[in-house]
Amino acid sequence: MRSIGRSVELLKSARCLGEAEVTVVVPTRNSGRTLNACLRSLRDQSVACVVVVVDNHSTDDTAAIACQYADIVAVAGPERSAQRNVGAALTMSPVLSFIDCDMVVDSIVVEQAISALQSGAGGIVVPEHSFGEGFWADVRTFERSFYHGSDTVEAARFFRRDVFERVGGFDEAMAPGGEDWDLTIRVRRVAAVTRISAEIAHDEGRPTFWNACARKGYYAAGLRSFARKHGTASLSVLDRPYLRRPWMIFARGPRLGLGLVALKAGEATAVVAAMILRSGSPTGRDRDSVDWHGPSDGSSASICSSRRDGGKELGGAASTDSPSDE
Repeated sequence: MRSIGRSVELLKSARCLGEAEVTVVVPTRNSGRTLNACLRSLRDQSVACVVVVVDNHSTDDTAAIACQYADIVAVAGPERSAQRNVGAALTMSPVLSFIDCDMVVDSIVVEQAISALQSGAGGIVVPEHSFGEGFWADVRTFERSFYHGSDTVEAARFFRRDVFERVGGFDEAMAPGGEDWDLTIRVRRVAAVTRISAEIAHDEGRPTFWNACARKGYYAAGLRSFARKHGTASLSVLDRPYLRRPWMIFARGPRLGLGLVALKAGEATAVVAAMILRSGSPTGRDRDSVDWHGPSDGSSASICSSRRDGGKELGGAASTDSPSDE
């Protein structure tokens, strides 16, 4: 186990992880609805991997589900970039992957990613498609269908550890919203990023127009900090295939096409409104990194109130033992 520079207590730690080649880190926050399917798909991989869940103080059954399927479960905040960096530091695997809790992974994703990394790549993009219930889930699925093969929209999800550490991991100073693109851009500067054919299915649930727009507004600060960091290079992530050939939207289906136009207009309005409100806030003008969900200090990880397996505290630089020693 590597030094993580912060206090971490474990909810669960496997004793015999061996020399696992791949660690998959799953950040969670009240993710009970989708986490079971996500973790089961990771357990069903054709090549075994270590599964690490880093939970951000959930109040639902997320921790219980994580303890049922994951090898290591920790509790940390304040947001998913910090959670992912914590998870990466909890093992010594030479390959790291970061999967969201609302994703279901094809059974050969890990196998294909290992093969691609062994061929010389430093990062791996896994194509995604969406599923869900209701009209707006169908619109989101329709939207994502345009992104297959797009190097500007799809971010890498597997990395060689040496490359991940060389570029500094996830930028914890960046508010949520552009951190996946940010890491992929930095990895491309030092190593090749390629893609595999196996896919990830993204569970959209049953979204409404308003919560889809609100979610995009929530990410406004992250998008702004991403743009500040990368300047004109950040504009590449706005390159959507349907913007270059807008007739494609309606050629595939007028009803879904109109829905997509309405959704993107609503999301854009939400982002602009959030940025204006944030700029007008006395504390928000230059604060793109905030304590979104975690405890007030935002600097430590702590155990859930209901301990399992006698969680052990891992104190910063002193935490150098391997998981098999715990």
